[in-house]
Amino acid sequence: MTYGLGIDLGTTFTTAAVSSGGEPRMVPLSERQAVLMRSVVRIEPDHLAVAGSTRSGSPAIAAHRFRRHLGDSKNLTVAGRTVNPAALLTTLLANVLDRVAWSEGAPPDQVVLTCPAVWGPYRREQLIEIARRAGLARHQVTVVSEAEAVTAHHLLSHPLPDPALLAVYDLGGGSFDATLTYRHDRGTGGAGGTGVLGVLGVPESLEWFGGVDLDELILRQVDETSSGALSLLEGRLPEQAVTMDRVRQACVRAKEKLSTVPPDGQVLVQAPLPGQDRPVRISRAQLEGWTRPYLEAGLPSLRRAFESAGVHARDLSAVLLVGGMAHVPLVVSMLTDDLGRPPYVPSEPQQVTALGAAALAASAS
Repeated sequence: MTYGLGIDLGTTFTTAAVSSGGEPRMVPLSERQAVLMRSVVRIEPDHLAVAGSTRSGSPAIAAHRFRRHLGDSKNLTVAGRTVNPAALLTTLLANVLDRVAWSEGAPPDQVVLTCPAVWGPYRREQLIEIARRAGLARHQVTVVSEAEAVTAHHLLSHPLPDPALLAVYDLGGGSFDATLTYRHDRGTGGAGGTGVLGVLGVPESLEWFGGVDLDELILRQVDETSSGALSLLEGRLPEQAVTMDRVRQACVRAKEKLSTVPPDGQVLVQAPLPGQDRPVRISRAQLEGWTRPYLEAGLPSLRRAFESAGVHARDLSAVLLVGGMAHVPLVVSMLTDDLGRPPYVPSEPQQVTALGAAALAASAS
């Protein structure tokens, strides 16, 4: 069986999709057959273990958000243990490759890995080396920007006149990225195909803001409301690390629910903290108050990308909004006001990067 595999090793979630030349499809990666697998690696006493879950009740320490640190000169310290970000990513990628090969009955022929458009040659080469350590041959691996993969997926079902200029806003777990992409045909398949893809101008990224940063703000609110019960957990003992992880996941679920409640709505954070039996209330107004300053700082990034490419917003064929926060009403409204046109938001904005990467991998196959 010959197929292409696209993998998006995200800061908070990892996704994978496959394609044999037809419509790409997602591959379930989690134990419950979900297509979103948490980008988490379990640190056992003597080795790095299976990724994607911290298994309720397990004493293992979990590493989160390590993709942000790929390329750093220093290792990470997780609950008193020293680990290398590249080793964590290798464990995560190897686990995905094993799960996909088992699901499909054979390993992939070609693999496309995605990365932020702002990543330069150094971090991209590190990603290729990680793929080699995870068991892939050099000729099997291609690294493309997340924005190019998103564009490739959009063009599969939304034909655009040639040449096409698109703006991709990616508000994910670890960063806020603004990228201009282009597609031209040059005899490679017409307006309905992906054609030749590339990045135009200089992409912009706020690597200090993403969904995980909002999670931290909610965590801080939980800690303050519970009289510092969270701060009392040092997180050095395995049992404390497990409690911290459960509280963190409760905050993530609350953030996701707040995207769907009315403007005056609120949700309850069921934080399993010692001595705390009352849930913490978080309102949508609070979340938007925390989010707005970051968005105001991020919106000019697309204008700077326009300037670097010598184009204007009126030149765009489409505006794409993806990532885990794409459905947040405030994000959509502020981007619409800034550009003077509403963005296109896919029904599953966290999956399109992997789907587009799979389509590109199938083409390479």
